[in-house]
Amino acid sequence: MPTKEEILATEICECGSKSVADAIKIFQETSLPYKKAKKLVTECDKSCCRAALLRIFDMAYMGNFDYDEIERLIQLRNDRLGEILERMKSGR
Repeated sequence: MPTKEEILATEICECGSKSVADAIKIFQETSLPYKKAKKLVTECDKSCCRAALLRIFDMAYMGNFDYDEIERLIQLRNDRLGEILERMKSGR
């Protein structure tokens, strides 16, 4: 299981090249609604990292962070992307 520091250093979205720590800081420093605050992190309109970012946004609002859950959501996204790529390669 990754440490808190490793999770904070993990890239939250490839689009914006920001870490989990960057996302937390941005969400804590803004009063914007999620959709607009998300663009500050991702710099795009894609939904590839929606689950993890939405949960971090909620955690920032509540002031309590569950790093294991953040890591799990990022891993789920990565697993799904890997599965999709494998299907494309095998022609299924």
